[in-house]
Amino acid sequence: MTESDKAEPSRAGLWLILLVTIAVQVLATFTTLSLAAIAPDVASGIGVSPELVGFQVSLIYLGAAVMSTVAGFQLRRWGPVRISQASLMFCAVGAALAIVPSVAVIAVGSLIIGFGYGMTNPAASELLLRLMPPERRNLIFSIKQTGVPIGGVLAGLTAPSISQNFGWQWAPAVAAISCFLLILVMQPLRAAWDADRDPTARFSERPFDALTVVWKSPPLRWLSISGFFYAAVQLSLATFIVTLLVTDADFSLIEAGAVLAVVQASGVFGRVAWGWVADRLGHGLVVLLIMGGACVTGGLLTMAVSEAWGTFAIYLLFTLFGVNALGWTGVFQVEAARYAPEGKLGSVIGGIIAPTYGGVIFGPAVFSLVFVAVGSYTTTFALVALFAGFGMLSLALVGRSAARDPSVSAQF
Repeated sequence: MTESDKAEPSRAGLWLILLVTIAVQVLATFTTLSLAAIAPDVASGIGVSPELVGFQVSLIYLGAAVMSTVAGFQLRRWGPVRISQASLMFCAVGAALAIVPSVAVIAVGSLIIGFGYGMTNPAASELLLRLMPPERRNLIFSIKQTGVPIGGVLAGLTAPSISQNFGWQWAPAVAAISCFLLILVMQPLRAAWDADRDPTARFSERPFDALTVVWKSPPLRWLSISGFFYAAVQLSLATFIVTLLVTDADFSLIEAGAVLAVVQASGVFGRVAWGWVADRLGHGLVVLLIMGGACVTGGLLTMAVSEAWGTFAIYLLFTLFGVNALGWTGVFQVEAARYAPEGKLGSVIGGIIAPTYGGVIFGPAVFSLVFVAVGSYTTTFALVALFAGFGMLSLALVGRSAARDPSVSAQF
């Protein structure tokens, strides 16, 4: 029996699951980006340079990458609702630690936030695969993925205002409280939605099956590499746009936070729009390549941003950049499921995300190092264009390897 056969499609059930999974991703993402959205204030408060936010974000996604490698075992043993609750608890604890004005404690808190963030996508995907109509998978997965940019919008709009009015430590405090409240709201859903879990599952039983499945399949392997580079593009943009605008374009922190919110909001539109386009075309790889080309262009244009640019031009550039840099993940996950072996859809989603988180670790950290060498945030965006180019090259190899691999199971 395949994942799509486990339950009859239910419109009400599908929308309830979508609402819950989006809410989890909203709060996990808000927690992840809250410090990046107020990096200048945090840096000033603890006496460090603001470009270190790149390493803070990389620590978050290091934790996410580690946790996502055992997604298959987690879901078998405890079920997707309990895993979602656990992810929120990790985020809450990590955010609480980030309140402490210490680089070391914030680093530990960031790693713990990452543990939580790495559990969100496999759990959400497991729930959705039970009810998702095959012909609408790109759109529905893309709608589910809007939780990430929505969380980014909240971070960009609220975190700077909270920081300016109440102090920077209140931003992670609000994130921690919100995560804990959602844990309580989700509890009544567990009995029904975790009914298929296996309480006897043990960690010793194929704990890293998700990564093994992906790496043994050439199409999935190349797709995971493309995700590595596309994630580096996405997080480099989200992590450094505020500091870039404050430093190189003379924006205030609140004005720059508003641009970050617009980037994240455009990502919401991009995920839904590109998911709809991919369903109509029936070819997710083409859509992913189009987005990659747009990101190469966006990275190169960002190099020219300066104080001389008008506000409208800056908003237009980063809106279009956000549509593509944040719009790819739903189509990407469905494309991963397309090449999954029979009965391995849930494991493949967890396995494909681990290298993607690796790109998130790599991107902001390398951006920070290159910035130290060149001394300009705008100039460093040439690196972002390069990331996008490598991602497109990897995607070109996905279709080629799929055509040569007779073991690939195109399930829809």
